[in-house]
Amino acid sequence: MTRRAALLKRPHMQVLLDHPEIEALSDTEIRVLEGFMRFCAEHRLADPNGGDVRAWCRLDNVASDSLPELAAALRRLGVGSDLLNDLEIAHSAQDRKARFRGVPKGATRTFKRVVSVPLADLPDDWQRTLRRLRFGEAYAPSIMTRMESRLGMFVWSAKRAGCPVDLADTVALRALYSDLRDRSITRQRESARKRGLKDDVDTPRWAYLRSTWEELRRFACAHGMPDELWDKLTVTYSVLVTKEGRQAAEKFAKAEAAGTRTELLKNAEAMLVLAGNIDCPHIRHAMRNRAAAIALGCGIPARSADVLVHHRFGVGISYEPHRNAYRFRYTANKTAGSTGVRIDVPLLPWWNKFIDALILQDDDPRYLGSLRAMLIAQQRPLYVHYDGTPATYAWYSRMWSIVTGTGGHIARTLIYDDAIEQGAEGIQYARLLNGHAPTSPIVQSYESERLRRERVLQAQSAMAVLFGDDEEDLADWD
Repeated sequence: MTRRAALLKRPHMQVLLDHPEIEALSDTEIRVLEGFMRFCAEHRLADPNGGDVRAWCRLDNVASDSLPELAAALRRLGVGSDLLNDLEIAHSAQDRKARFRGVPKGATRTFKRVVSVPLADLPDDWQRTLRRLRFGEAYAPSIMTRMESRLGMFVWSAKRAGCPVDLADTVALRALYSDLRDRSITRQRESARKRGLKDDVDTPRWAYLRSTWEELRRFACAHGMPDELWDKLTVTYSVLVTKEGRQAAEKFAKAEAAGTRTELLKNAEAMLVLAGNIDCPHIRHAMRNRAAAIALGCGIPARSADVLVHHRFGVGISYEPHRNAYRFRYTANKTAGSTGVRIDVPLLPWWNKFIDALILQDDDPRYLGSLRAMLIAQQRPLYVHYDGTPATYAWYSRMWSIVTGTGGHIARTLIYDDAIEQGAEGIQYARLLNGHAPTSPIVQSYESERLRRERVLQAQSAMAVLFGDDEEDLADWD
């Protein structure tokens, strides 16, 4: 039996066997027609429309050039013009996606190294230690990248100052300290000028220097350097920690400017509604992605690396039918080798609309279940561009920067800001969302000024209840 004959004998093709034009169809037209008829039978479609055609294309991975073949077959069979017009529209949409060039596939900027040396220019024994740490996964990839970067800066500063590349060399360390300090001040002044503010900054961001000495200490320990060197680096590190503690973190000012989680969620809902009214399909797609990135970031304040690796259907994202809701469950990359805290967040059904929008794209909601099952089987990333390519590492934080003026990291601060309203239980929940250990001291570094004010107000309110003092306005802040 030929392939053509076998296709015509299938149950869903029986209705066409006596059609006078069936023999005039080419083998290719028969093959495509059989696939569409099978889809209609499986989904019990008596009168398929454009939404059904689009769903068929996605669920059966139908090639764009198959649609004209199906249209030709249906035209011969006398199908009405409505479905033929829908096929033409679907074919145009698929071609538009294939030709879409709105998302660069490679590097969009050229970076010139000016204040550090590449990894290959570090001392050979340093490189061996760094390779050992990377291969052994001693630290999270982000920490290793920062360590390598800071060592490169140290070597650059040491050579510029005419010093040996030796972490024990005091003059080389002073040169690094001075370079970092000047660089931080210059960067702050440039930022102030861009925003139309005074550019009279004369103090560096101590977190920048502190993080550098933190990595130098970390490397010195891993490399087996003498205890005397560790102690020497620790003295400077401790001073910088103190200085950083006295300086208001930039992220807190950015958190104030970004608004509250409630405000951001309302903004995300508005963006999702707006997306439905945008005529241009790739802009509509991009707006849905952005709305979901903001909304889900308020619920699961993930790092970019975790969004890239874990925010995938069937990997870190599952659907629980009994709750009609999604669950995010994974171990954050940054803490996998240390605290190993597992993020396990069962979202409420309210959040479904953002994830469902990314699943459906422009397809009919009737196919949500089938499309969801397909994406889970494919382990597709949560965020893909209009042409189907996955969003890059930098994309997630860039969406937050567009909406809030700062990267996605600010969501972790906003989580703690909201947590104070629930007391100790709220703080514990915020730790879990952020992937921090229950007793982690890092929580204090996320405590913004807004959160500190709330702590004081709560304490004063509690005292007022205890002592019956209801006359003082506890919210009167100068």
